Amino acid sequence: MKLLLFVLLLTSPTAINLAAAENMVFPADAGMANVKTDFGAKGDGVTDDTAAIQKAIDTVKGIPDTLYFPNGTYLVSDSVGIFNGKAHSRDRFLTYQGQSEAGTVIRLKDGSAGFGDPAKPKTVFSVYQGQGTGDVMHSYVRNLSVDVGAGNPGAIGLRFMTNNSGAMYHVTIRSSDPKKAGKIGLDMSQGQNGPCLIKYVTVDGFDTGIETGSAFSLVFEHITLKNQNVLGFLNKSATTIRRLTSTNRVPALTNDHPLTLIEASFTGGDAANTAISNSSKRFFVRDLKQSGYGHLLKDSSEQNHDGATLDEWYEGKVQSLFPGAPDSEPKSLRLPIMETPEVPWETDLSKWVKADWMKNGDDMSDILQAAIDQAAKTGKTTIYIPRRRGTYEYPKLGKPIRVHGSVNRIIGMCNIVGLGEDTTGELKAGKALFTIENLTNDAVVFERFFSLAQRKKLDAVFMFENKSGKAVVIQNMSLDGMMKKPGTSGEWFIEDVAPDRNNTLFIGKGETCWARQFNPESYKANILEVDGGRFWVLGLKTEGRATHIIARNNAQVELLGGISYQSWGKQELDPPMFTVIDSDASFTFGFHHHKDPFTTIVSETRGAETKTLPRADLLNYHLPLFRAYSGKPAAR
Repeated sequence: MKLLLFVLLLTSPTAINLAAAENMVFPADAGMANVKTDFGAKGDGVTDDTAAIQKAIDTVKGIPDTLYFPNGTYLVSDSVGIFNGKAHSRDRFLTYQGQSEAGTVIRLKDGSAGFGDPAKPKTVFSVYQGQGTGDVMHSYVRNLSVDVGAGNPGAIGLRFMTNNSGAMYHVTIRSSDPKKAGKIGLDMSQGQNGPCLIKYVTVDGFDTGIETGSAFSLVFEHITLKNQNVLGFLNKSATTIRRLTSTNRVPALTNDHPLTLIEASFTGGDAANTAISNSSKRFFVRDLKQSGYGHLLKDSSEQNHDGATLDEWYEGKVQSLFPGAPDSEPKSLRLPIMETPEVPWETDLSKWVKADWMKNGDDMSDILQAAIDQAAKTGKTTIYIPRRRGTYEYPKLGKPIRVHGSVNRIIGMCNIVGLGEDTTGELKAGKALFTIENLTNDAVVFERFFSLAQRKKLDAVFMFENKSGKAVVIQNMSLDGMMKKPGTSGEWFIEDVAPDRNNTLFIGKGETCWARQFNPESYKANILEVDGGRFWVLGLKTEGRATHIIARNNAQVELLGGISYQSWGKQELDPPMFTVIDSDASFTFGFHHHKDPFTTIVSETRGAETKTLPRADLLNYHLPLFRAYSGKPAAR
């Protein structure tokens, strides 16, 4: 009951916005580059900081380091960031960390040269702009605001790109112009963008609030749009959105690509406008509400859907291989959705404990365990592994680690942390690297690892095992080992995680997992096996022709959005993409392939009978909704 109350509290608006008001401070020896103390930016709202910020970016980029912006207003008169980017170069791998969303502001001077023509837009802050590439990995923008000032109608606030892992958290992009002038707030139109997560982002003003382009998979959650002049959101990519809130007279959303949209609210609309205009045949919406607009939705056949709410609707044909409840229309599974726990940031730096390492390749297992034990003994909360700035040097872990007591966050500081070759024999096949037990808090977070457990021969070592009965959050990392050991209880939250190829995620009976922006790849091992447990995912992007999901023994699985991207040739296996055995499941999913697509999309078994759904039977090469029934009542 204690954990349930904790999670329910986290779904309240106060808890959801908690991190936005937090003070994101770090120890001086954490290995971050500071835009003020290291590069001379003033952040006083008067001094032009353009050159200092650009120098900082040029110096720090290309290595998975963090550029820290203390609170202040950083005035710029020109674009800052990465432009003319080249594939497979140093134009990537950078985290921009502000001290707070409200207190750290990058602001364009009013009436700046080059930003006056909407027909020739210019970006204020660019994470990446340049050649299309799929390896601009591990880009982050956190806890800051971008303000395009006044008198800059051609300004684009922020251009974001990342691949595999990367995200934006608690970011505001705004126009301070009296008419809210500006071209685009958040520009996601860079080719080959994603997969990535955009979460807790507000766009205030601009002609268009958010615009996407050609992408592998974009996931948005808790997005606020307001005061746009032309359009709230222009979607031209494979996109998944949950909890989009638009307060606008103008249309809220125009879509012409695969889109999954759930729990959206559109208020303040003009009666002459339509909230959503869709021209894509690959489109799923659920739990929409609106006020003021003449129409809620115009679909691809130009048909209007009126009213204040829309429960569930999709373009195309629902697929089911076995019947569900008599005389009922197939609907999505509607598993309960829990927010990823927002463990409060520790602002008392005396409660941080450093797990240091001396040289490249060091086995720091004993050091890390000692740091955790010290923290647990003294009531401290946060363990950090310092970065060696400007290098690819990294430590290793060769022994099992026990996480316990008061520890509620372990931060990798964007490090690679390798897995040692097990000289002790303790970390062998079937064992877990991190075992979580006897926690005094309600959740523990593992975050900010460029890569965790990099080792050529992993020998089926699991990264995590949960014996605590508390929530475990795994986020913002690439992960080379088997993610977690199968269990019989516990709640898991996976967010912005890219597992290495050929590692299976197991969810056992009694376990529940909520995933957001999950990017596994495999050409051999099953990607996900749910054996009697429950799994919910918002935005799944895959590569490789291995079975994506196996649900068995009364499992419950809900997949909302994403794509299977098949670009690998000469693959040996051609199994069903999804296998469902006496379980409840619903899949809303897209497909894109250059080579070797799946022949069979779903194999479903009920009792002794098995049926299949071949790819050839799909309209528009898309799965608007597949529904499998175990024959037992589904949770709602």
